[in-house]
Amino acid sequence: MKRTIMLILAGTMMFCLGFQLSELRKSTAEPVPTAAAARMNEATPVDDEVEISAECNGMAISNNERILDYKGESISPASISGENTLVARFSTSACRPCVNALTASLNKFAAAHPDWHIVLMLKNIQLRDLYVMAPDFGPQFSLYACDSLAADFDNADTPVLFQLSPEGRIQNHFTCKYGNYDRTDRYLDTLQTKK
Repeated sequence: MKRTIMLILAGTMMFCLGFQLSELRKSTAEPVPTAAAARMNEATPVDDEVEISAECNGMAISNNERILDYKGESISPASISGENTLVARFSTSACRPCVNALTASLNKFAAAHPDWHIVLMLKNIQLRDLYVMAPDFGPQFSLYACDSLAADFDNADTPVLFQLSPEGRIQNHFTCKYGNYDRTDRYLDTLQTKK
Protein backbone atom coordinates (compact mmCIF):
# COMPACT_ATOMS: atom_id res chain seq x y z
CA MET A 1 0.00 0.00 0.00
CA LYS A 2 2.80 2.34 0.95
CA ARG A 3 4.55 1.55 -2.30
CA THR A 4 1.38 2.23 -4.28
CA ILE A 5 0.94 5.64 -2.64
CA MET A 6 4.60 6.48 -3.38
CA LEU A 7 4.15 5.49 -7.03
CA ILE A 8 1.00 7.62 -7.31
CA LEU A 9 2.79 10.60 -5.74
CA ALA A 10 5.81 10.14 -8.00
CA GLY A 11 3.55 9.87 -11.07
CA THR A 12 1.64 12.97 -10.06
CA MET A 13 4.86 14.90 -9.53
CA MET A 14 6.20 13.81 -12.93
CA PHE A 15 2.94 14.87 -14.57
CA CYS A 16 3.06 18.29 -12.88
CA LEU A 17 6.71 18.77 -13.79
CA GLY A 18 6.05 17.83 -17.42
CA PHE A 19 3.08 20.21 -17.56
CA GLN A 20 5.14 23.07 -16.10
CA LEU A 21 7.98 22.47 -18.58
CA SER A 22 5.58 22.47 -21.53
CA GLU A 23 4.05 25.76 -20.34
CA LEU A 24 7.53 27.24 -19.93
CA ARG A 25 8.44 26.17 -23.47
CA LYS A 26 5.26 27.82 -24.80
CA SER A 27 5.96 31.13 -23.06
CA THR A 28 9.57 31.37 -24.28
CA ALA A 29 8.90 30.21 -27.83
CA GLU A 30 8.70 32.84 -30.54
CA PRO A 31 5.08 33.69 -31.31
CA VAL A 32 3.98 32.57 -34.73
CA PRO A 33 3.44 35.81 -36.64
CA THR A 34 0.30 36.32 -38.64
CA ALA A 35 0.65 37.50 -42.22
CA ALA A 36 -0.44 41.02 -41.20
CA ALA A 37 2.05 41.14 -38.32
CA ALA A 38 4.85 39.93 -40.57
CA ARG A 39 3.98 42.60 -43.14
CA MET A 40 3.94 45.30 -40.46
CA ASN A 41 7.36 44.18 -39.17
CA GLU A 42 8.83 44.27 -42.67
CA ALA A 43 7.33 47.61 -43.67
CA THR A 44 9.10 50.83 -42.85
CA PRO A 45 6.96 53.89 -42.04
CA VAL A 46 7.63 55.17 -45.55
CA ASP A 47 6.53 51.87 -47.12
CA ASP A 48 3.41 51.92 -44.97
CA GLU A 49 2.59 55.45 -46.13
CA VAL A 50 3.17 54.52 -49.76
CA GLU A 51 0.82 51.57 -49.39
CA ILE A 52 -1.94 53.63 -47.76
CA SER A 53 -1.55 56.42 -50.29
CA ALA A 54 -1.64 53.96 -53.18
CA GLU A 55 -5.14 52.95 -52.08
CA CYS A 56 -6.30 56.59 -51.93
CA ASN A 57 -4.57 58.13 -54.93
CA GLY A 58 -6.91 58.12 -57.90
CA MET A 59 -10.12 58.14 -55.81
CA ALA A 60 -12.68 60.48 -57.30
CA ILE A 61 -14.42 63.23 -55.37
CA SER A 62 -17.79 63.56 -57.03
CA ASN A 63 -19.01 66.83 -58.51
CA ASN A 64 -22.32 66.08 -56.76
CA GLU A 65 -20.73 66.44 -53.31
CA ARG A 66 -20.85 69.91 -51.77
CA ILE A 67 -18.75 71.83 -49.30
CA LEU A 68 -19.96 75.00 -47.56
CA ASP A 69 -18.17 78.24 -46.80
CA TYR A 70 -19.00 80.27 -43.69
CA LYS A 71 -21.79 82.09 -45.55
CA GLY A 72 -23.49 78.79 -46.34
CA GLU A 73 -22.64 78.97 -50.04
CA SER A 74 -21.79 75.60 -51.52
CA ILE A 75 -19.25 74.57 -54.10
CA SER A 76 -18.10 71.25 -55.51
CA PRO A 77 -14.93 69.93 -53.84
CA ALA A 78 -13.68 68.98 -57.31
CA SER A 79 -13.70 72.67 -58.27
CA ILE A 80 -10.83 73.44 -55.89
CA SER A 81 -8.26 71.53 -57.90
CA GLY A 82 -5.08 73.30 -58.86
CA GLU A 83 -1.41 72.60 -59.26
CA ASN A 84 -0.61 74.80 -56.26
CA THR A 85 -3.65 73.86 -54.19
CA LEU A 86 -3.36 71.61 -51.16
CA VAL A 87 -6.35 70.13 -49.31
CA ALA A 88 -6.33 69.22 -45.61
CA ARG A 89 -9.23 67.02 -44.50
CA PHE A 90 -9.96 66.37 -40.84
CA SER A 91 -12.66 66.44 -38.22
CA THR A 92 -12.82 69.03 -35.45
CA SER A 93 -13.22 66.04 -33.10
CA ALA A 94 -9.96 64.50 -34.37
CA CYS A 95 -6.85 64.07 -32.25
CA ARG A 96 -6.13 67.60 -31.00
CA PRO A 97 -2.29 67.26 -30.99
CA CYS A 98 -2.48 65.96 -34.59
CA VAL A 99 -4.65 68.88 -35.71
CA ASN A 100 -2.50 71.44 -33.89
CA ALA A 101 0.70 70.01 -35.40
CA LEU A 102 -0.87 69.91 -38.85
CA THR A 103 -2.11 73.50 -38.76
CA ALA A 104 1.28 74.68 -37.47
CA SER A 105 2.99 72.88 -40.37
CA LEU A 106 0.50 74.32 -42.86
CA ASN A 107 1.01 77.87 -41.56
CA LYS A 108 4.77 77.44 -41.86
CA PHE A 109 4.38 76.04 -45.39
CA ALA A 110 2.07 78.91 -46.41
CA ALA A 111 4.56 81.49 -45.15
CA ALA A 112 7.37 79.88 -47.17
CA HIS A 113 5.24 79.37 -50.31
CA PRO A 114 2.94 82.37 -50.87
CA ASP A 115 1.91 81.05 -54.30
CA TRP A 116 0.10 78.05 -52.75
CA HIS A 117 -3.59 77.92 -51.77
CA ILE A 118 -4.53 75.71 -48.83
CA VAL A 119 -8.07 74.41 -48.42
CA LEU A 120 -9.25 73.11 -45.05
CA MET A 121 -12.24 70.76 -45.40
CA LEU A 122 -13.53 70.36 -41.86
CA LYS A 123 -15.94 67.76 -40.56
CA ASN A 124 -18.17 68.42 -37.51
CA ILE A 125 -17.99 72.20 -37.58
CA GLN A 126 -20.75 74.80 -37.49
CA LEU A 127 -20.69 77.55 -40.13
CA ARG A 128 -20.41 80.27 -37.48
CA ASP A 129 -17.31 78.49 -36.14
CA LEU A 130 -15.79 78.61 -39.63
CA TYR A 131 -16.27 82.37 -39.58
CA VAL A 132 -14.65 82.68 -36.14
CA MET A 133 -11.79 80.36 -37.07
CA ALA A 134 -10.92 81.96 -40.43
CA PRO A 135 -8.86 84.88 -39.01
CA ASP A 136 -6.50 82.36 -37.37
CA PHE A 137 -5.27 81.56 -40.88
CA GLY A 138 -3.84 83.80 -43.56
CA PRO A 139 -5.29 84.83 -46.92
CA GLN A 140 -3.87 81.70 -48.56
CA PHE A 141 -6.36 79.56 -46.65
CA SER A 142 -9.98 78.74 -47.47
CA LEU A 143 -12.09 76.99 -44.85
CA TYR A 144 -15.08 74.82 -45.68
CA ALA A 145 -17.51 72.67 -43.73
CA CYS A 146 -17.98 69.20 -45.13
CA ASP A 147 -19.44 66.47 -42.93
CA SER A 148 -19.35 63.73 -45.51
CA LEU A 149 -17.20 62.86 -48.48
CA ALA A 150 -17.44 59.64 -50.43
CA ALA A 151 -13.64 59.47 -50.16
CA ASP A 152 -13.47 60.07 -46.40
CA PHE A 153 -10.42 58.41 -44.93
CA ASP A 154 -10.77 56.86 -41.48
CA ASN A 155 -13.99 58.91 -41.11
CA ALA A 156 -11.80 62.06 -41.19
CA ASP A 157 -10.56 61.36 -37.64
CA THR A 158 -6.98 61.10 -38.84
CA PRO A 159 -5.98 64.26 -40.72
CA VAL A 160 -4.94 63.76 -44.33
CA LEU A 161 -3.42 65.99 -46.98
CA PHE A 162 -3.90 65.64 -50.70
CA GLN A 163 -4.25 67.45 -53.98
CA LEU A 164 -6.99 67.15 -56.57
CA SER A 165 -6.45 66.64 -60.26
CA PRO A 166 -8.55 68.73 -62.70
CA GLU A 167 -10.81 65.65 -62.99
CA GLY A 168 -11.43 65.71 -59.22
CA ARG A 169 -9.21 62.72 -58.43
CA ILE A 170 -7.05 62.53 -55.32
CA GLN A 171 -3.31 62.67 -55.83
CA ASN A 172 -0.28 63.07 -53.56
CA HIS A 173 -2.25 61.67 -50.62
CA PHE A 174 -0.61 61.77 -47.19
CA THR A 175 -1.83 60.61 -43.76
CA CYS A 176 -0.77 62.76 -40.79
CA LYS A 177 -0.10 60.11 -38.17
CA TYR A 178 -0.02 60.78 -34.44
CA GLY A 179 3.50 61.40 -33.16
CA ASN A 180 5.12 61.52 -36.61
CA TYR A 181 4.73 65.24 -37.16
CA ASP A 182 8.16 65.65 -38.77
CA ARG A 183 6.91 63.40 -41.59
CA THR A 184 4.22 66.00 -42.34
CA ASP A 185 6.90 68.68 -42.67
CA ARG A 186 8.92 66.41 -44.97
CA TYR A 187 5.83 65.74 -47.09
CA LEU A 188 5.20 69.48 -47.42
CA ASP A 189 8.86 70.14 -48.24
CA THR A 190 8.83 67.60 -51.07
CA LEU A 191 5.32 68.36 -52.32
CA GLN A 192 6.51 70.51 -55.19
CA THR A 193 8.70 67.70 -56.53
CA LYS A 194 5.71 65.33 -56.71
CA LYS A 195 3.96 67.22 -59.50
